[in-house]
Amino acid sequence: MAARDRDVTTPRKTTRSRPQARSRRGAPAVADAVALTVRFDPDEYTEIDEWLLSLRRELGRTKLDKSEVVRALLQAARERADVRRALLGILKA
Repeated sequence: MAARDRDVTTPRKTTRSRPQARSRRGAPAVADAVALTVRFDPDEYTEIDEWLLSLRRELGRTKLDKSEVVRALLQAARERADVRRALLGILKA
């Protein structure tokens, strides 16, 4: 079969669309979610849980999802140089 007779497909350029903006509150739909697991020792978790409770109170909310807090912390580290520097300092210690 001659080259001109073959079915030749030209690779298409694919572009990734930006994820749709999601409100700050709530987790993504389960079908779209990527899991992130963090393990803590019991004493450390008690301290973190108390801190999360204090955040909830300061926000005046009855519910505060841990994943929402993690996403907010990661967003702050990406968007704010001072938070990024603090994170780098902790990780370097």
